[in-house]
Amino acid sequence: MSVDAIIALIVFVVVYYLIISEKVHRSIAVVVGAFILTFFGVFEDPDYLFRNYVDFDTIFLLVGMMLLVSTIKDVGFFEFVAFKIIKFSKNSMLMIFFLLNIFVALFSAFVDNVTTIMIFIPITLAIADAAEISPIPLVFSEVLSSNIGGTATLIGDPPNILIGNAASLSFNDFILNTSLPSFITIFLILTYLILTKRKVFTKKVDFNLEGISISKENLIKSLVLLASVLILFVFQEKMGIHSSVIAFGMGFVSVLVIDPKNIEKHFNEVEWGTIFFFIGLFIITGALEDTGILKQIAIFFSERFGSSPRLFGMVLIVMSFFISGFFDNIPFTATMIPVIKLLPTINFSFSNLMPFWWGLSLGVCYGGNLTPIGASANIVAITMLLKYSNRKVSFKDYMKFSIVPSMISLVVAVVYVEIRYL
Repeated sequence: MSVDAIIALIVFVVVYYLIISEKVHRSIAVVVGAFILTFFGVFEDPDYLFRNYVDFDTIFLLVGMMLLVSTIKDVGFFEFVAFKIIKFSKNSMLMIFFLLNIFVALFSAFVDNVTTIMIFIPITLAIADAAEISPIPLVFSEVLSSNIGGTATLIGDPPNILIGNAASLSFNDFILNTSLPSFITIFLILTYLILTKRKVFTKKVDFNLEGISISKENLIKSLVLLASVLILFVFQEKMGIHSSVIAFGMGFVSVLVIDPKNIEKHFNEVEWGTIFFFIGLFIITGALEDTGILKQIAIFFSERFGSSPRLFGMVLIVMSFFISGFFDNIPFTATMIPVIKLLPTINFSFSNLMPFWWGLSLGVCYGGNLTPIGASANIVAITMLLKYSNRKVSFKDYMKFSIVPSMISLVVAVVYVEIRYL
């Protein structure tokens, strides 16, 4: 192992310790860690670092969506939608919980998970306030549903796009292969949460529009803006426009259309600490890829477990799941793709690679639910809980909620691939 690889590994471990222990604010921990890596020259080319490891698509998407959410939140749009959901559910908290999670999963199958979470959490917080309950179980369940729902389609999660391109898999291929386990996983997890959180779901929600001021004009503007963003996201690939461009541009359009005189106020609503956290995290996980640590892990497992397709398939899912819970799943997916392609050269029995593509997809996408920094949606959700409801969630708090649902999803993935493909 090279000196650069050792430095990258030490920095990663120390930063993770600081995040989990909460001894230092997570944004400070990752940015200082990223500074140390660049200071000691772990990345030979700083330009290459920013071009290849810092995902500016995610950064600009976050800024744009934060501006959009800030603008339509201030006119009472999310409270209005919450009222409509409650009314349709006949004030049943159980029905509200079910509807929210199903809609989140469906949205995430076609729209970026971060966008989905940023749209639904303000609605969820309004409902939780009306029901006088903690929003944490609702928000965390939506995070789980978002990451699982994104697994169902080619465009639902970035790793699926990488896998689809590498294996020449179509949108319909993903629908036919990953939508079924996603549906089963959502059903089992929601059932588990309903059984374990019964006290929350027996409540009746009493909510009316008194005190909520939203003019018909602002309601129409908010609906048009939100619908435009969603439509553009769905058709972004055909139009050849990056999601970051859509979100960033529409964020400023929303301010222009609804509240052009208070741009500074909406800039202040952007959670800059989260933005810098993402930048630092991208650099730290990029160092693990750049120094070859992720590749060494992948090669180690392929050499140890590559004697049998069935054994390798099971190990691939489990390894992908746990590594994606702690590392960014995009570089890990990119690392595993060439390893899977090389399998037939290691052992002729690996003639059919399809089981491993689907196993990789389920493992990396489901693994994002394991920890609060396993996926971008998790980080954004926890940030919004603190910002809009003043509720701080620790690493341990999230893990206590996510560990059983995450294990359920892992079991579903392993059993599904085993029964259907291996």
